[in-house]
Amino acid sequence: MSMTFNRGRQTPMAASSVRTRTRQVLAAIGTTALASTLIAATGPLPGASAASTVTITLGYAGGTNIDPYYNHVIQSAENALPNIKVQQVVYATYDDQLDEMPTQVAAGTIPDIIVWDNSAPVGQYAQQGAIMNLNQLVSAQGVNLSADPAALVNAWTMNSKLYGIPLYLQDSAYVYNLGMLKSAGITQLPTSMQQVGKDALAVYQKTGKAGLTILDNLFHLTQYVLAFGGGWGFGKTIDSPANAAGLQFLVNLFAQHAAVLPDQVGASWDGVAVGDNEAAMSDGGPWYIGFMSATAPKVSYALEPIPASSGQPFVVTYGGAYSITAHAKDPSADMQLIKYLTNAASEHYVATDTSFGFVPAMSQYINLYRSMTPKFAAITNSVLAQGKTLDYPPSTIQFGNALVSGFENIVLKHSGTVKALLASLQESYGTK
Repeated sequence: MSMTFNRGRQTPMAASSVRTRTRQVLAAIGTTALASTLIAATGPLPGASAASTVTITLGYAGGTNIDPYYNHVIQSAENALPNIKVQQVVYATYDDQLDEMPTQVAAGTIPDIIVWDNSAPVGQYAQQGAIMNLNQLVSAQGVNLSADPAALVNAWTMNSKLYGIPLYLQDSAYVYNLGMLKSAGITQLPTSMQQVGKDALAVYQKTGKAGLTILDNLFHLTQYVLAFGGGWGFGKTIDSPANAAGLQFLVNLFAQHAAVLPDQVGASWDGVAVGDNEAAMSDGGPWYIGFMSATAPKVSYALEPIPASSGQPFVVTYGGAYSITAHAKDPSADMQLIKYLTNAASEHYVATDTSFGFVPAMSQYINLYRSMTPKFAAITNSVLAQGKTLDYPPSTIQFGNALVSGFENIVLKHSGTVKALLASLQESYGTK
């Protein structure tokens, strides 16, 4: 499997420090209350047998809050499933996990189960046979995917094949620094992407600060492509007029000095730029809730669905999940473990431990989370259910790096055009 991961392109997510999406979400799942809930029900599950013990390797990105969570839920799972023993494979960071996985696939040492999110190159792993189609295992184990939003399940489904069992829900959104907008005389949030552009220019002209910031990676550029009605179509629709409109929108704002990359204002990612009052708007998501609370508590901001050129706001619905790798020795036992690790008790705790601002995968607990997290109020169940998907081309990593490099050449070096960039990407990474 030939893949490299450009760590500089990974979207950072932060609470008190910059972290990646998956790492911060897993930290949100917490420890003590979930432990007491799960360990209280440590009797063997029906059908569990200790006659033949299976050792399952489970890989995830570790951390101060993450490791205790897995220690507790794994202990509970082993008590309830006496035929299963879990060997934890802990990566130092999520970036390290994505860096190491290709080598582990090639060497046959990748864990049986991995935890990741589908802003990663899941499609590329699926196409190259490194992760398993879970359809039959889900049916055999009676995993209830209807408990999760359809859009989240769809985000882990490619060509009618399921590649992950959701653990947490995630979505994109749009973030507004209300104080900066007010300083530019803007008192109403934009309802279209065209108005976002006008407001961004007004902020720059009236305050000298950036109206918009974007972290230059595949995930964030994709939000603007989708806002103009486009999408990558798994490589089929890279070179489309809608995609060109989304990228050109950004290019124009950079040319007008109304948009910046975070590092152009001394920020490590977009949240820092917004929190430091260096940019008024950015695409973002629920990870802002914890970050702003911890690092910019005095900054007034709003989290809303992303305005679109059509005027119909949207989000991308995706999330973290457990996937079974092709090297797994006992996929049936793996799915038995995953079913336990995504049960109602763990999902309920995601909803009630709101310190990090992330969303449980189970629909029945999303309203509970929303009631405890007012900043998430605008991201309604209807918005999530109609969420768009990322639909990256199969060679996701290479495509993303080429897209970002080309975009940076246009906005920073004034070299090339959006039209030429998309034509080249279609030729190199397009599918039929």
